[in-house]
Amino acid sequence: MNGTLKYILALATSVLSVGCIRNDIPFPVIKLGVESIEVEGTSGACVIDSNTSTATIPLEETTDIRNVNITSIKYTDGARPSENMVGTFDMRVPKYITLSLYQDYEWTILAQQNIERYFTIEGQIGTTEFDVDNCMATAYMRDDYDTGNVKVLSLKLGPHDITEMSPTAEELTDFRSIRYVEVTYHGRTERWTLAVKPKELSVVIESLMAGSQAAWIRASGIAGTDMGIRYRKAGNEEWIDAPDEWITVDGGTFSVKMRHLEPQTEYEVVAYADDSTSDVQSFTTGELYIVPNNGFENWHLSSKNIYFPYLADETPYWGTGNQGSSIAGINITTPVDNDLHEGTEGKYCAQLKSTLASVAGIGKFAAGNIYTGVYAQTIGTNGLVDFGRPFTLRPTGFSFWAKYNQGVINCVPNNNKSPMNEGDMDSGIVYVALGYWGDPAEVGESPHRVDTRDVSTFFTSNDPHIIAYGEKIFDASCPEWTKFDVELEYRSDATPSHIIIVCTSSRYGDYFVGSSNSIMWIDDFELRYDFDD
Repeated sequence: MNGTLKYILALATSVLSVGCIRNDIPFPVIKLGVESIEVEGTSGACVIDSNTSTATIPLEETTDIRNVNITSIKYTDGARPSENMVGTFDMRVPKYITLSLYQDYEWTILAQQNIERYFTIEGQIGTTEFDVDNCMATAYMRDDYDTGNVKVLSLKLGPHDITEMSPTAEELTDFRSIRYVEVTYHGRTERWTLAVKPKELSVVIESLMAGSQAAWIRASGIAGTDMGIRYRKAGNEEWIDAPDEWITVDGGTFSVKMRHLEPQTEYEVVAYADDSTSDVQSFTTGELYIVPNNGFENWHLSSKNIYFPYLADETPYWGTGNQGSSIAGINITTPVDNDLHEGTEGKYCAQLKSTLASVAGIGKFAAGNIYTGVYAQTIGTNGLVDFGRPFTLRPTGFSFWAKYNQGVINCVPNNNKSPMNEGDMDSGIVYVALGYWGDPAEVGESPHRVDTRDVSTFFTSNDPHIIAYGEKIFDASCPEWTKFDVELEYRSDATPSHIIIVCTSSRYGDYFVGSSNSIMWIDDFELRYDFDD
């Protein structure tokens, strides 16, 4: 073989060898997401949900949804968006962007705008039906009323203060056929169709939600008549009229908060408007559930000197951040036996003390806390916390005893993403959220995971899973033991799957922001199932 041929073969071999080289070094997995959005003309903070990869912008009703000005948007460090989302956009339809680094993540940015609209008439039955997409509104009245002589009590079909309507409400009286109204705002005109229709059935129970000692009822009746409900235990003959103070009337609809019912009992209910009545409906009240260790009496100290709010042989219900702060040799949540409120039957309360912990010479803020759920894992100086416990009842609210020492915020990280700054006053919070996250057998007992490295995972009161919510914010010191009662506000009549209870001495502790002087003492937490008169 001559030298030239040997050289060619050697070169070919080397090329083939290079072609077989593989890059076996794996790329790191960094989950990318939207961390914050600043938008002009919003009615509140934008809601970022990392579970569904959506960012929702709540617009004021006077904001032009076709010209929404996004002034800034922040992503996970290093993320490259497929589209520049700073500027003015038509947000009638969602925007879809791809965030790229080592992997691609699809995100949706959408706007929600609730324009309050109403169209009410004298003698109306029930609520007006709106078809906003087709610009139609229909009101109902008794079939023996004259549709040619209707008195319009209120009419609003566009954003407040910037809408003009022609004809006006005063000019609309004859509804023997449909009427058209020109509605102008933001320089554009919509043509609305208004209709008034007779209705034979004048009283209907539209929704009924049963609790354990209370029930929530919404019904449609006849505006201007005597409207209410009657109820009785199943099997009884005598009906009981719900007192007027239980009833809230809004035109041709009314809602009732029933109370003082017996748990696990079947009841019947009927709505009325003067002499007209609805069909009879029945419901069964739930049980009275007491939150485990609600007096914070059970604790154990582990071999690693970590306090847990349950006995060593008990199934955990409450969690704390002690497992995270223990890497600095600190328990931020501890039992206290020398400072209890008057009348308590227990021996302990829980003390939640915010602290600046030092780990390997690095100071990191830790908020005192206790919550329903479990501390899942420590990653460096960050934590994974799982919120929630299975729960399917509908309490009316909750109560607890507390004291609070409010400190001045002196712990703020360099990359502060909270709304607070050094020198502001810290605040504590106790809140309860009932929500539907799914079957606990499928999503787990504690379905909401907070990753302190990712602000998009932080719990917010706007979480779309929430069915009912209530909170008490401590925005000042409360030096004496005080009992607090908080009513839950229900957002739907769905049945919850979980309950989240959180108590913390520093409201923005998940951002590592707060005061090392803030302390909360809490005791005797109870869910309430009845309304007070």
